Amino acid sequence: MRKELIQEAIQEAEREGANLVIWDRRDTFTVEADDVKEIQANDDHLRVKMQDGKATVFVEYGHVYKLVVEKDRAGKGRSGSRAGFGAGFGAAG
Repeated sequence: MRKELIQEAIQEAEREGANLVIWDRRDTFTVEADDVKEIQANDDHLRVKMQDGKATVFVEYGHVYKLVVEKDRAGKGRSGSRAGFGAGFGAAG
């Protein structure tokens, strides 16, 4: 996935106070807005530091195939509307 798309998803999640859901070749994980200390889009990887200092996640851009900005709906439970950014497995970038 291209760095520009990843940066766009990060910026939207930060603006909206939304969660960022990341799919890579091995796993899917959610970066919850309330638990993030810092997100960095480096040259070849995404780095996420969590608030509690117990975890830092590194994800190579070439392994990310989908990002979703997950916005909570007030009073509707955990799941909300999703705006996705995706790329196919064989895509360059």
